[in-house]
Amino acid sequence: MHGGTSWRDPPTLDFSDNSNPLGPPPELVTLVKEAVEKGAYLKFPANAAEEVLAEYEGVNVVAFNGATEALTALMAYLKPRRVLVEWPNYTDYGRIASLLGLPWRYAHGPEEASAGDLYVVSNPTNPTGRYLRRGEVTELARRLAARGAKLLVDESFIDFVGGETAAPDVPVAKSYGKLLAAPGLRVGAVLGVRDERLMAPWRLNSIADYAIYHLGAEGLRRHRAATAAYVAEESPRIQGEVSKCAEAVPSPVHFFIVKGPTPRGVKVRPLDDHGIPGYRVSIKTPELNRILVDAICREVR
Repeated sequence: MHGGTSWRDPPTLDFSDNSNPLGPPPELVTLVKEAVEKGAYLKFPANAAEEVLAEYEGVNVVAFNGATEALTALMAYLKPRRVLVEWPNYTDYGRIASLLGLPWRYAHGPEEASAGDLYVVSNPTNPTGRYLRRGEVTELARRLAARGAKLLVDESFIDFVGGETAAPDVPVAKSYGKLLAAPGLRVGAVLGVRDERLMAPWRLNSIADYAIYHLGAEGLRRHRAATAAYVAEESPRIQGEVSKCAEAVPSPVHFFIVKGPTPRGVKVRPLDDHGIPGYRVSIKTPELNRILVDAICREVR
């Protein structure tokens, strides 16, 4: 189960989608149209977006069509004996492990790891929003290494808190579709590892390759700064408003968990599959956030 809607779904007030509440960078939309008009999709990709992403991140980057491809490739590359997914977490890690023929289970701490294990976390964590600073992540990696295990970090939401990547000290996979509010563009990457075995000849679609290359690292930085500033102001405000009528679990990112009856008239992300009572919501514009707060509070009055 995932949040969000597809292009085929009818319009809805969707607070289940945890993409960027600011939307995509304005120039990205123009660049996607330009790529189509110039027929970029009729040519092979140049993998030029990797240059931009490497400059943006400050580490080596291998681009993929989304974080799912990046995670699959990285998990296969690391060749673990077993995969441990820290719980609660994004639910697709287990599916990827199964696809690769790797045994896996959920875990609740690094003390459950043993030699040959790959311990997977997201940072910030989806759906709870827990955030570990870089030093905390590298310390976790050190603790796992002492047990003969490795750490893999999914940093798909780290830009929303303006955080620093743990790469290259720790293998990292990342989605840029969240920051760009363009999940259908399918832009992901492996950070801190650049090995020919990961580098398929045409690893990123040509439209995304063209758009990201021309958006540039500075365009990404501007959007990250604006996003982190908005989230830092608006998310605590909305969490505070919701807390007046329901239990909102504090989160430093743009999404958070609400414990209470599911609101009507808006789409939220139920957390039954996580065993968590309640649902996850993600903030949008101030006007839409007012609708969300009213919908949540209406259920408990």
